Amino acid sequence: MEEMMKLSRRVTDTPPYLFHLIDEKRKAAQARGMDVISLAIGDPDLPTPGFVLDLMNEEMRDPRNHQYPSYKGEPDFCENVAKWFERRFGTALDPSCEIMATIGGKDAVSHLPFVFLDPGDSGLVTDPGYPVYEAAIGFAGGSVVRVPLIEDKGFLPDLDAIPPQVADKANIFFVNYPNNPTAAVADDAFFEKLIAFAKKHDIVVLADNAYSEVYFEPEDRPISIMNIKGAKERSIEMHSFSKTFNMTGWRVGFVVGGKDLIQAFLTLKSNFDSGVFMAIQRAASRALNHPEAEEFNRRRTEIFRVRREIIASALDRIGFKYQMPRASYYFWVHIPKTYRSSVEFCADLLEKQGLVVTPGVGYGPSGENFFRISMTSPNNKINDGMKRLEEFMK
Repeated sequence: MEEMMKLSRRVTDTPPYLFHLIDEKRKAAQARGMDVISLAIGDPDLPTPGFVLDLMNEEMRDPRNHQYPSYKGEPDFCENVAKWFERRFGTALDPSCEIMATIGGKDAVSHLPFVFLDPGDSGLVTDPGYPVYEAAIGFAGGSVVRVPLIEDKGFLPDLDAIPPQVADKANIFFVNYPNNPTAAVADDAFFEKLIAFAKKHDIVVLADNAYSEVYFEPEDRPISIMNIKGAKERSIEMHSFSKTFNMTGWRVGFVVGGKDLIQAFLTLKSNFDSGVFMAIQRAASRALNHPEAEEFNRRRTEIFRVRREIIASALDRIGFKYQMPRASYYFWVHIPKTYRSSVEFCADLLEKQGLVVTPGVGYGPSGENFFRISMTSPNNKINDGMKRLEEFMK
């Protein structure tokens, strides 16, 4: 037998990606002939809006857009983002040096630790949290320090509970609000405290704001960490068009932050890739300020508000414990006390009812007693899924 080639430890020590495993389990169940409904993955079922497709069609026909793009992002992309950002968040950005295009949000998440970590350095991550935060720190040679999200505190981390000696050794802190998986939101007071914490301990905050446009009530409208005095010099905020305009397959996003931080990221990224396809950059950034964008957001919110009510009504009827989502696509639900683990519960639910939900432990040890339901399926699928969950719990 041919001997296996040697693989790097960054590959062998990294667990399989959670959503890849979930998808494999779904496919295996379907191969056995099971009728499977997946409420596990946050990929919007709604199409990219027509006005974005029209913009893309226009940009695709411009031959100038088929050359190598700018590593940083085209000037008009950055100008469009700056215009939208000031209108949306009330914070002015310099498009020449405080904005950079990325190949989706995951591109920024996975590469930013390389900018700030040397092997042996540590990074803070919220627990539960998007699994790529931990993987990215590990790939950069860093060690992960998990900071629990406290349910009684609205799933915000208790910064005062982080030992000073731990904080002093950390170089970065990944935070994510609106939060995946808990659907929590953060306010100015939290971000002010976070920036003060980062300054005190010489930490760069990596704030993932991918769900900034997915919220339900005006009072829960997400803010930007850039609104906080001194944040530009101490944080980078990540944005994605995937959730804003249902463009998950397009792979386009951007980061914002102080000039020196963005330049440092550009130094790294320009050696990794050649930037975002110009036609996508221009179509996506023009969409931000398009006259139809506001109406699209309103209609999408109404669709997800109906879905939220369908799921909440079912969970209440069954007797599950949860907090009503304030933003993002997700319900973060306590598993029944009869189960020892979230993996056991989710596996049993798939095996007996063909319903796929996400085990909370996949987001970190603090997620062990939870599972996540995604609202990114048509209403009829969600209704059917909730009926299966109710039948399962009888």
